[in-house]
Amino acid sequence: MQSLLDLFRGRLQHTVDGAEWASLLNIAEEENVLFWAAERLRFLDGQYTPEQKQQLSEICREAQVSAFVWSETLKGTAAAFHQADLPMVSLKGPCLAERLYGDAALRTCYDLDLLVRQSELARAERLLTDIGFRPDSDADDYHRRWRRKAVILELHHNLENPLAFDFDMDAIWARTRLSHFHDAPVWLFAPSDEVLYLCFHAVRHRFERLCLIFDLVFAFRHSPRAFAGKLERCNPEFDNVYALGRMMATRLDPQIPEAACVRSGDRKRLEQLADRLWQELLLAPPKTLDWAAQHRFYLELENPGRSRLLRRWRHQRILLTRLIDADFAFAGRFNLHRNWQVRLLRPIRLLMKRLRASSGTV
Repeated sequence: MQSLLDLFRGRLQHTVDGAEWASLLNIAEEENVLFWAAERLRFLDGQYTPEQKQQLSEICREAQVSAFVWSETLKGTAAAFHQADLPMVSLKGPCLAERLYGDAALRTCYDLDLLVRQSELARAERLLTDIGFRPDSDADDYHRRWRRKAVILELHHNLENPLAFDFDMDAIWARTRLSHFHDAPVWLFAPSDEVLYLCFHAVRHRFERLCLIFDLVFAFRHSPRAFAGKLERCNPEFDNVYALGRMMATRLDPQIPEAACVRSGDRKRLEQLADRLWQELLLAPPKTLDWAAQHRFYLELENPGRSRLLRRWRHQRILLTRLIDADFAFAGRFNLHRNWQVRLLRPIRLLMKRLRASSGTV
């Protein structure tokens, strides 16, 4: 991991030996930054063995093929949305990689994330069906996963459950601007909104992988307004999200200035949290959070007192209203499948789950 960090910071001067070489590439793959690391290693003035050169060439070739597939998919999908007069924002993916990293092949991509207005969600879903996509999951409070063969696409109408974080989507949409991706029209967030979204995305995943911090560093470097600290936050509840994202970015690139949107007492607590997250990132293998762990981290991020009480209340409201696969499976046992029926049975399922846990049964 230290060699990988040195590589990012331009401090890796020595030739990487066989054992360190394998470890560096394995960790880079775990952290979803393998394509970027391989490209940087190719340009180091190192004495590589023929096997190492061949391995780098194969990784870079795979990166180019992956970038081509995802870029062409996004280009075709964006063109279809434009022809249907459906504004669509490309979240992350090859569009972000080309703007922030300079090349779509430098950022690993596993799916496409697209955002449409909630009022146009039904039209967008019909459009995806028309171009060959099929639903791959139940819709939740802010998005739904779709699939076309090996291509996974997530269609968002919000950035999170509004009961968890209340993004002002109307204001965010009002600040979007029309751009192009490979000649296909696509809408982009304002730079300040994109920085905030990337901070929030990293928080949602509890900074579990280095790629999340890579995105933040490149975003702060790319956006002069964000770099200067002039963020148009749509709601004070995002201050800690933005501050923690920036603190994590400074641990990778100390030249990024600190956030100025939190009080000194809150800053100390967030700095301690950032130190702990950074140490976990360096020492522990990445792991995917479940929904409960994700919302526990949302709670940990809040300032003690009123903010945490409000977060607990929000969490309870979501527990009582959200529907997941387990709810539909439970209702299906009674041959009930309508959303309102599933919603009525959800509290019963949660109560039975808690009773089983307290009695020690599985």
